[in-house]
Amino acid sequence: MTVLTDEQFDLLEAQLKSAGLHKKGLYNDLLDHYYCLTTFYMDNGQPFRESSQKAYKELAPNGFNEIEQELNIYLTINIQIRMNRILYSGALLAAVGQTLFILFKTLHWPGGPMAFMIGCFALFFLVVPVMVIRFINSAGKYSVADRWRYLSGLAGICFFEMGSAFKIMHWPSANIQILLGTASLALVFFPLFFWHQYKKAMEVVGSPQIA
Repeated sequence: MTVLTDEQFDLLEAQLKSAGLHKKGLYNDLLDHYYCLTTFYMDNGQPFRESSQKAYKELAPNGFNEIEQELNIYLTINIQIRMNRILYSGALLAAVGQTLFILFKTLHWPGGPMAFMIGCFALFFLVVPVMVIRFINSAGKYSVADRWRYLSGLAGICFFEMGSAFKIMHWPSANIQILLGTASLALVFFPLFFWHQYKKAMEVVGSPQIA
C-alpha cells in the first residue's frame, strides 16, 4: 500500500482545512477517508495529484462544507424528533393522569392521587424541560410580549400543578403555590394570549381577499 510523504499529506490537510470545518471529529474522519482514497488510486499507478483530485471528487463532489451542513441537518432533525416524542408522550401521560384523577375523585375510587402524581411527574420531568429548552433556543425570535406570555403560562401551570400535588399530599405551602399559579395565568398569560389571538384574527379579517 502506498504511503504518502509528509509534503503530500500536508497538501491534503491544507485542502481540507480550507473548508473551515467546525466539527473536529468530522474533520478527522474526512481526512482519514481522503488519505485512504488518494492512496487507493495511487496503488493503481496514478500520480498523487490526479489521485487526490479523484479522491476529492468522489468524497466531496460539492465541497467538504456540504458534508458538514448535511450532518448538522441530520443531527438537528434527530434531536427535534426525540424532543417531540418526549414532549407529546409526556403531555399525553400528564393529560391522562389529570383526567383519571378527576374521574376517580368524582366516583370515590381509590388511586386518584397516584394518577395525579404520575401526571405531575410527566409534566415536570418530560414536558417542562423540553419547553424550556425550546424557549431558550428560540428566545431571540420572540417579542417581549411573546416571552412574557410563554413564561407566564409555563410558570402558571407549574405552580398550579405543584400546588395541587402539595394539596393532595397535605404538604405545606400548597395554597401559596396555587395562588401564584392562578395569578400568573389569570393576570398575565390569559390577557396576553387572548390579545395575541385577537390581533391575529383582526389581521386575517383586514387582509385583502383573493378572488
